[in-house]
Amino acid sequence: MIDKNQRKNLSKIKQIIKLLEKSRNGYISKLLKPMPMIVGSLYEVYKTCNKPNCCCAKGRKHGPFWALSISVAAKRSVKMVKKDDLTEVRQKALSFQKYQQTLAKIRKINKEIDVLLEQIKKAFLEEYN
Repeated sequence: MIDKNQRKNLSKIKQIIKLLEKSRNGYISKLLKPMPMIVGSLYEVYKTCNKPNCCCAKGRKHGPFWALSISVAAKRSVKMVKKDDLTEVRQKALSFQKYQQTLAKIRKINKEIDVLLEQIKKAFLEEYN
């Protein structure tokens, strides 16, 4: 039988779960309307051309050039980004990062809800004799 304190605690747990659900649903709603995305992270690349009389031979490298670092199935690859495509690629890569961050928030909330539901289960679990 559940006593008064346990009921109070269960009530708090249920309220927390409802708040977490509301938050999770907001994140899910965002993910249901995604922007175009590109997998990867943009970064600047500076290069040398190996010409003996070039300024890069003295330490001043050419660049910046933009590259997209992509990790798929634990393999990393790099794609150079054309100057004309930079704005679009930057926005799509940012959209991907935001999407991934939102997914991580949803997963964290799901874990929190799971822990709270386990607490509810323990409160109601009886042993058969």
